[in-house]
Amino acid sequence: MPRPSARVPLPVLVAPAAVSTALALWPIRRPFVAATAGWVWSLPAQELPLHVGALVGAATASALAGRGGRAARPSDRVGAGIATLTWAGLGLVLSRHLAAAAALDRALAEGLGDGLGDGPGEGLGEGETTTSPSALHRTPWPRVLFRPWPLRPRGVRARRGMVYGPDPKTNRFDLYTRTGSSRAGGGNASGGSSDISGSGAGDVRGVLVHIHGGHFRAGGPSRESRAMLFDHAARGWAAISTTYHLSPTPESGFPQHLVDVKRLLRWIRTEGPTHGIRADAPIVVAGSSAGAHLAMMTALTGGDPRFQPGFEDADTTVAGAIGLYGYYGRLGLETRDVSDPVRHAASGAPPVAIIHGTHDTYTPVKGSRRLVRHLRAGSPNPVVHAELPGAQHGFDAVRSPRYLAVVEAVSRFTDRLA
Repeated sequence: MPRPSARVPLPVLVAPAAVSTALALWPIRRPFVAATAGWVWSLPAQELPLHVGALVGAATASALAGRGGRAARPSDRVGAGIATLTWAGLGLVLSRHLAAAAALDRALAEGLGDGLGDGPGEGLGEGETTTSPSALHRTPWPRVLFRPWPLRPRGVRARRGMVYGPDPKTNRFDLYTRTGSSRAGGGNASGGSSDISGSGAGDVRGVLVHIHGGHFRAGGPSRESRAMLFDHAARGWAAISTTYHLSPTPESGFPQHLVDVKRLLRWIRTEGPTHGIRADAPIVVAGSSAGAHLAMMTALTGGDPRFQPGFEDADTTVAGAIGLYGYYGRLGLETRDVSDPVRHAASGAPPVAIIHGTHDTYTPVKGSRRLVRHLRAGSPNPVVHAELPGAQHGFDAVRSPRYLAVVEAVSRFTDRLA
């Protein structure tokens, strides 16, 4: 008589996806340790709901097919029920992804005013194009399903590990440009260190600088917001992903983090022309999480000599700033008067876009609302504030429908600044 099968029960197979989905819909908010653990566990369902749903379907079909026509066991029925509830939950997660475009549209229309958020293309020079009106909000499902990790497009050149300061390990960045934006013919599409100097300095429309997150103690270039960087490079921008001095605590590294970003801005102004970036190109700083804090601090302290030691006279003003799921509070008690963005006057702030998820448990959305109130009370420039329904921390890693809507909205924001 054959021995009973030692197959893993179906409820055990689908339980991880079910828990991830439940945490995506109903995140743990406190204590912080539990909230962080829940956020990490929720990421698969939160950012890749279609892929998780496919895995649940495959596991369920395989388990039931393995019964070989025999009557379903009670555990199979329980597992099938859990799988059905998980699919329903993933459907709700996906619907929240698709709702992001409308939330971003409203934020652009309200923040930019006069219908400037209604569609792409305004303010572009002759021959310049961006997303066509017919393609607006049209989700590229093949990319979402089969190429979720953003890979550098063929038409974008990469230069990695470039140095902008005295520390070659820390003061480094990756530079992405459109291959057609340089007249030099020696570009290395594999991302090597080929030189593009000698290119026309008027070819680049503007510079987008992205600053990574990681609680000021971890992270590196080109790990976050890759789709946004590649999109801007493909549209004629110089897209930079930079790092900065990391520190054991956020406060112990302040203000060196900020000094590093300003040192990069000086490099763009002085060395950029040898790499096809004109000296007066508009610069937009963007950041994720801790990087968003640095982006806003950079925007609010342009030309402040306290944060430009040795290059006090350098022009470190920016044309705009973008914050994605940022932390915008003080970095510690001792530096609270200078490390908190709302302690700096908003009167000199450039146009700003702040995008945050309503379900963010690592850096709650209330911090973004606080900064938006401060900016709108004192800034003469537009403040775009979008809250993405159901989005968690770290929504810019993969090409989800939600993040692609963010990329498209950011492009509409930066096009006006170019």
